[in-house]
Amino acid sequence: MVSILTLTYQRHHLLEEAIQSYLLQYERYKDCSEMVIINDSPLVKYEFNHPNIHIINCEERFSSVGKKLEFGFTQCRYPWIYRLDDDDLLSPHALELNEIYRVGYPNKDVLRCQKNYFFVHNRFDGLADSINNGNCYKWDYIKRVGKFIDKSFGEDNWLTFHNGGDVHIGDLGRYTMIYRWGMGTYHISGMGEQPNEEVYRRVDEINSESGIIQLNPHFKEDYWSQLPH
Repeated sequence: MVSILTLTYQRHHLLEEAIQSYLLQYERYKDCSEMVIINDSPLVKYEFNHPNIHIINCEERFSSVGKKLEFGFTQCRYPWIYRLDDDDLLSPHALELNEIYRVGYPNKDVLRCQKNYFFVHNRFDGLADSINNGNCYKWDYIKRVGKFIDKSFGEDNWLTFHNGGDVHIGDLGRYTMIYRWGMGTYHISGMGEQPNEEVYRRVDEINSESGIIQLNPHFKEDYWSQLPH
């Protein structure tokens, strides 16, 4: 049983694609999966009516990505939590592979793939390795971690590798995450070590949304057809 945790801020056009990558494969896992979306822009409210997708529109912005992630974990109901940022996508076999790893390594704290499918401006660029290759965390481990760091850069590295977690890195020749770069949007991981206020200032310079937005999950391009067989 797995929750897909997605943090989002002011870019519903990318969020819709992340949701679609879940919906295209959720039917087989509809009784044992969910997608939890955390939006902390007080200017916009996202809406989408689906029994497996839960959108939490927060009235205030969190002090950092780390604290937003900490809150997000508490909103998930399943014992394993897979982190998918709003600008990334699940691969077509993400839920299948995640199930294989969860069943095969139930006592691990963190499950992740050796690689991800790396896209630049929505074109497949090859296989790559990042801090988040589709990291899936056991809820018991998150509880042991306790309070998260109040930072917007490096929080995923800290959570995955600096809290004594037992990490399994799998490589079955297929991978769970499409990691996207470019696309004319912000990428906090590319900003380097910056104060939270500076990170937020840069983010706010790029995107601006307001009001109630009814989400329409769909792919703008056929990303899955670009993946190696």
